[in-house]
Amino acid sequence: MLPADIARVRHFNRFYTRAIGTLDLVGSSFTLTKARVLYELGHRDQPLATEIARDLQLDAGYLSRILRHFEERKLLRRTPSATDARRSLLELTRTGRQELTRLNHLTDQHVGRLLFPLTDTDRHRLLDAMQAIEEILT
Repeated sequence: MLPADIARVRHFNRFYTRAIGTLDLVGSSFTLTKARVLYELGHRDQPLATEIARDLQLDAGYLSRILRHFEERKLLRRTPSATDARRSLLELTRTGRQELTRLNHLTDQHVGRLLFPLTDTDRHRLLDAMQAIEEILT
């Protein structure tokens, strides 16, 4: 592994996060991490915080602060687990689901603006390259 290879990957990461706007979700008060946690909460059936922390590789304390913030904003409801009182099942409230829908819409619009100016050929090249990256890294 060459230092130049590492530098190229890091350069691409900086470019990509800037290009797709992940560091500042336009039109939103959510950071990328908070948006991702909200997404996971909305796409799982009553997950546990430990599952989300593990899958997103988040520090448990950091995730706890995010979840507490979501509760304060009335986006999240916690229900004590019937099998383990130390754990809570997590579920988005109606407000939380609406916020997730809004974030998804904003993200779709942003990605659409990135793809719109591309030719069909360039769009297919981009999508194929993205698929190749995913396949190689998994």
